[in-house]
Amino acid sequence: MSRKAKRARNKTEQKGAPRPETGVKPSSGANDIQPLPEQPPRPYRDELLFLTMLLVWSFLVSCFPMRNMDIWWHLRTGELILERGTVPYFDWFTFVDFDRPWIDLHWGFQLLVTWLYRWGGVNLLVLSKAFCLALTVALAWFAGGRYLPPWGKALLWILPVVCLSGRSVVRPEMLSLVYLAAWMLVLSRAASKPQLLWLIPLLALLWVNSHALFVLGLVVSVLWVIDHLVRVWARGRLGMEPASTELTGVMLIRIAVLTGIACFLNPYFEQGVLFPLTLYEKFSVDQAFYSVRIGEFQPPLDFIRQHGLRNLFVAAQVILGVMALFSFIPLLIQKRVNLFRILLFAAFTHLAFKASRNTSIFALISGIVLCDNLSDWIRFGLIVRGKPLATDRQSDFQVTPAMIVSSALFLALFVSLFTGYWHAWGGEGKRLGLGEAEAWYAHGAAEFAGQEGMPDRAFVSNMGQAAVYIFHNGPDRRVFFDGRLEVNSQKTFEWYEQIRQQMARADTSWAYVLQDENGQLPAVILDSRFSRNEIMGMAANPGWMLVFADQAAAVFLDQQTAERLKLKPADPQPLMHPPGMKVRESVPPPEGTQPDQPK
Repeated sequence: MSRKAKRARNKTEQKGAPRPETGVKPSSGANDIQPLPEQPPRPYRDELLFLTMLLVWSFLVSCFPMRNMDIWWHLRTGELILERGTVPYFDWFTFVDFDRPWIDLHWGFQLLVTWLYRWGGVNLLVLSKAFCLALTVALAWFAGGRYLPPWGKALLWILPVVCLSGRSVVRPEMLSLVYLAAWMLVLSRAASKPQLLWLIPLLALLWVNSHALFVLGLVVSVLWVIDHLVRVWARGRLGMEPASTELTGVMLIRIAVLTGIACFLNPYFEQGVLFPLTLYEKFSVDQAFYSVRIGEFQPPLDFIRQHGLRNLFVAAQVILGVMALFSFIPLLIQKRVNLFRILLFAAFTHLAFKASRNTSIFALISGIVLCDNLSDWIRFGLIVRGKPLATDRQSDFQVTPAMIVSSALFLALFVSLFTGYWHAWGGEGKRLGLGEAEAWYAHGAAEFAGQEGMPDRAFVSNMGQAAVYIFHNGPDRRVFFDGRLEVNSQKTFEWYEQIRQQMARADTSWAYVLQDENGQLPAVILDSRFSRNEIMGMAANPGWMLVFADQAAAVFLDQQTAERLKLKPADPQPLMHPPGMKVRESVPPPEGTQPDQPK
């Protein structure tokens, strides 16, 4: 054969040779990893069935009467922002720390819940947070585990949903979970659809104006970029899949710059960007102080040491974390390394160990990581050896025994929810329904203390009920201390605790320190569930009179003010048995001793 004919034949063979997959760099070396082809992104009836069951259950498990306290100061702040046309820059609601700066990154959330409350009241707020949980789960479903069978994927998401439902409250956190799930979904699709990355700056803009946890999106992005750079360097070596060639450095830099600019587009500019460091300081540098006083700042390990794993939500978090951790082992043994997931799991595990309030974001990330790891078990043939994964899934709906078992389990979950057993297992006094928890909020006491002629100041315990007083009376009437730890100083917190202890001992020395410039003493509002010692001490104090009492709270006024307003002593009987609380009957403690703790 002539040279010319040979060259022609070689060109023909090269044209017919298979080309490397688009968007992926060719590997070099016998042991390099080639990524398997993606599944066709079209819906299937079995996936629709199990996703629907999961989302409906996620929605319903989050439908319980509202009981988080801080929603009320969020609502009042939203109303004031609409009235005044500005966000707060200094405190609006306390008379001690009134001159302290207030970085209120929650203002977007506050406007949202204010509109929802105006349209549908508390019921719509409860439905909205249930919708946010279901939306979070839906986004996370598509963010990981593409090779898992739908029945198995739905089962894996039960544990994360249990964890998320434990902290499903009407707080800015409900939006942060949605943003975080959306952020993870965008990054999971970036290799095949890099144009989706342009959504990241938009998510950052919305997030930074809703909640201080916007920094989590930045952390996730940094970990993802580190993983991408290592993949580019490794070129399929070290057990890592090659990086997508569709993601250029110029594109990533532009998106990073836009994301950074978006974070500064908040009413507080650089102060808003740096605000997450203030929160992190609360459960890191100042953890010794706050963790023993505020439940959500307590490290989960401390809770487990005290109470064990009897709590349903804590047990679910531990099981989920262990499952996610061990899901890495078979992949690492087979030298299949995903650096992004390893860094992601390590970072959010660190946050979960720091404070219980971070366990919801840990559950979300752990659910995605677990599904992705188990998906890789199937993808790389670690479960069924010798059989290559079929990429052309059948669109015909075929019922299998595994699907029947999974469906039966979801049916049992629905039955337990509707019969009340589910919330009974949770042990937190919740129930399926809407509205407010019975006699949980001190609305009656706050409205009574806001009448004409009443003091313009109030000392409220517990501090959560201060938000209810703020909602009804702020900012014209102010409180000594409330639950906004970003505003109230640690020194004020310590003072607040000292006053509560003095109240419980019937000590009167605290009162005159809180007089206003006219010598007026504040109204004292005490929660019937968590301030029982203070109620007993104030009732034994001859200088103060119980002027209002219902099942939620008591109101005390000094004798001089009560006589000026011509008020009579109130009947304390409603305080004895708050709904849903077992109270041990007791006799007054001997003089000089502190009353028993509430049971």
